[in-house]
Amino acid sequence: MSKTAQFIVADDDRSVRTFLVHALTRQGYKVSAVTTLAGLWDYTMSGRGNILITDVGFPDGDVLDVLPRIKEKRPDLQIIVMSARTNLLTAIKTQKYEVVDYFPKPFELGKLIEVCNRSARLRSSNDVVEENNPLAMSSAQLSVPRVIAIPLVGQSAAMQNTFRLLTRYSATKVPVLIHAEEGAEKEEIARTLCQIGNEKPAQFIAINLSHTPQDEHLNLFFGQKNIIKTAANGSLFINNIELLSNEAQRALMRYLDRPENSTYRPHRIVVGTCVDLRSYVSQGLFRDDLYFALASAYLTVPPLRERLEDVRPLANLICKNLSSEFGVTKILQSDAVNCLQSWNWPGNLRELMFVIRRLFVNADSDKIIAEEVLAEINVLKNNLLEDKKMSLGDSAKHHIDRYFNSLGNDLPSSGLFERIMKEVEKPLIHATMKRTSGNQIKASEILGINRNTLRKKIKQLNLPLSRDGYK
Repeated sequence: MSKTAQFIVADDDRSVRTFLVHALTRQGYKVSAVTTLAGLWDYTMSGRGNILITDVGFPDGDVLDVLPRIKEKRPDLQIIVMSARTNLLTAIKTQKYEVVDYFPKPFELGKLIEVCNRSARLRSSNDVVEENNPLAMSSAQLSVPRVIAIPLVGQSAAMQNTFRLLTRYSATKVPVLIHAEEGAEKEEIARTLCQIGNEKPAQFIAINLSHTPQDEHLNLFFGQKNIIKTAANGSLFINNIELLSNEAQRALMRYLDRPENSTYRPHRIVVGTCVDLRSYVSQGLFRDDLYFALASAYLTVPPLRERLEDVRPLANLICKNLSSEFGVTKILQSDAVNCLQSWNWPGNLRELMFVIRRLFVNADSDKIIAEEVLAEINVLKNNLLEDKKMSLGDSAKHHIDRYFNSLGNDLPSSGLFERIMKEVEKPLIHATMKRTSGNQIKASEILGINRNTLRKKIKQLNLPLSRDGYK
């Protein structure tokens, strides 16, 4: 490999700086280091170095504020960005300024070295990367939203990959599949993705398939309602895509497979699901070709319990938005936010939003205190305990009633019985197999079904076949 690449490592953290300099030197590269933003500017403006690895925050400023000027003066400079505590805006800007890659800290050295070697090869061969993909767009066209949507607020490590992928997918026109648990506010995430990917404001249409009977899906998409045509040149978000009827799945696949035959087409299609859609494919409940077409870009959003450190900025923003909505300013005291962080939020972000709204409405003063938060959390805990005390039938009734209540006056889509049976069947068989340590003979006796039937169901439900999978 040619070693003509000259790296600049810019980081005010001495340990990170030393580690990277040594790692790149061992690869045979020439490496220099700077510790401040001013030093980085002077070094790059002198014409030295051709590949920059830089942190975002420095004692004398933010590198993202000067990246456009650096790129203007040094268009030859390849830039790799790394940051320990980035947010969505940081990720958007790194994509917008067309950096080679972006690594959240702590980074995997092997992956970083791989990107460095690729940049060095590109440098030494003078290759020019041309964009031949008609579904791609210039990253410079990305828009930076004035306000970050609530579900994308935070800087936790759990959200770093979500930020990275969301901004990367925004720079393409391929369909995006958002996989997140219920209560994650997928619609707002989809709206943000589409907003970032459009230089000019565009129409955003969202539909939830749980609100439409399955025998109306074909009409909804391609019949009299024709939501596809309505969303032409705009963005379309389809939530609960796993509920799409077989007939509508076939029609949507034909539509996606023959773009040249359609005179109208949404600028972007985003779909959402809270289930493992791949398991639906393996069970024959969802078309495999449609899954592959819709999941070319796959975005996973972690639940709130996996990013509790984000509860503070989330809670404060929710409270601020409620102040604007009600025309009354109320704030959460720091101890009150600490109490919010002590709960694991089984209802995800939507539960947090609901609790803060209750606290806001019921607070007697302009300060929401820890005691009020603890009272609300105790109610949540008691409700959870009551749910656990229920019989299996009572628990099922409770969840089914809650499902119907969530639909308002709408009716569920057809096929509800089959969907519920499959939702129950998988955890029941898995729990029985686990209790018998994977012994299919014992499990079939407990379940009261034939062993061959059990084995067939295990395959259909994509459960482990070997005993090792139940240890």
